Amino acid sequence: MRLTDLCGMESCKLAATVIVSFLLFILILTSDASGFLKGIISIALLLVTGLIIRSITKADGWSGFLMLKIKEGLDFINWANRVFGKWMDQVSDFGLVFGFGVSSLRLFPHIEKKTVIISLAILLLFSLFVSPFITVIALSAIELPQTDVPQSSSNEIAIASLLVLILIGFAGFVALGLLSKAVSVLYSVFLFAFGVAQKIDSTPGVSFIIPGITIPLLEGAIALVLLLVIHEGAHGIEAIRSRVKIKSSGLLLFGFIPVGAFVDINENDLLKRQAKHKLRVAAAGAASNIVATIIFFIPTLILLFALPGFYSDKVAIIGFSKNIAELNVTPGTQLYSINGVEINSLTDFNMAKKTLKPNSSAVLETSKGTFDVKTGEDGTLGIIVSPEIKEEFWWIRSLYLVFALLTVLNFFVGVINLLPVQAFDGHRILQDSMKNKRIVDIISYTVLFALILNLVPWVWS
Repeated sequence: MRLTDLCGMESCKLAATVIVSFLLFILILTSDASGFLKGIISIALLLVTGLIIRSITKADGWSGFLMLKIKEGLDFINWANRVFGKWMDQVSDFGLVFGFGVSSLRLFPHIEKKTVIISLAILLLFSLFVSPFITVIALSAIELPQTDVPQSSSNEIAIASLLVLILIGFAGFVALGLLSKAVSVLYSVFLFAFGVAQKIDSTPGVSFIIPGITIPLLEGAIALVLLLVIHEGAHGIEAIRSRVKIKSSGLLLFGFIPVGAFVDINENDLLKRQAKHKLRVAAAGAASNIVATIIFFIPTLILLFALPGFYSDKVAIIGFSKNIAELNVTPGTQLYSINGVEINSLTDFNMAKKTLKPNSSAVLETSKGTFDVKTGEDGTLGIIVSPEIKEEFWWIRSLYLVFALLTVLNFFVGVINLLPVQAFDGHRILQDSMKNKRIVDIISYTVLFALILNLVPWVWS
């Protein structure tokens, strides 16, 4: 009897596709290729896998994405509505103010001034007490090879940035940051193209988020699924509150990897609702992600300060504050010594840094080899290091990574979804709040172009 007779032709094809794709995926992750190359090959593999699975199963979806409809998803949303629904209108309105700041007074007239004031106060407190830790937590949990790390700035610049943030919110602030970085990328390419510079000295402004490559595979998958369940579940709750029919819900797969959840609402029903209902449905997902960031931030911070008690005598490079062409290593590489001085702790690293001179060089011995690295005008190497956790306490590291990724990725997904870019919630929000659709299109395409330019430096980094 043939195997296909035992399990059915379609089932065997599906199983074979998933198994082969999974083995190839593991092979890519364990290869010595660069993070960028791993990312490109992995995305291509998952895209092809998704297309093959869709052709076998006839599942709904698009490109390499599959919509796995689950009946229990609707039951979950109805349960969540009974538990959290009474607060969802306020959460959605908070998300609008968090994303667009004081400009919300003009864009969203349905929001009560009391809600705007409270939301702006939360925005201010978040900016002062949570945002400074977001970068630290991100660097400890996400591999950011050769990406820009914010440097300290003068008090005047910090105050001006805070005022801009309050005026236009996080969505506006991030959009301005993307535009600024895009100009920097174009300028760097221009100097290289006309022979003024010998290399393109620009790093990516944004990073890919790929489980197994830029974030840990298991902890990353857990965090991504949970945050997207939160996001899509919130859309579903607000849809119910706005009396908009939900046609289906379930898991969203990219290839064989779960990347979140989906809620398919009746667009015709939504179009018939008042503007405030449309805006709340659109903002609910991102707003809930921001609230989740605040909730997960506390246990993440506790674990972060508890980690030193579990450190080993090994120090690893976890990120870069500038593009270092001569240092061919990836985050997670162990740092053994600097100019012959052993590095077994952060104290050793800080002492070694003090011996470095501006515009000189330093010999770095790492687990990937020995490198001669030039120092900058300020005498820094441009690397960010962290002690490693003792092997017997691996579970502490995993627990921290789950909470850290839930904190950071909820924030990233929430803010990015509020950007006025096609297919993002922010685009729908602007469409429903601004009469001049041409201005909306100009803003959307400009931010989209800036976002793409921020990704371009991955090609050479």
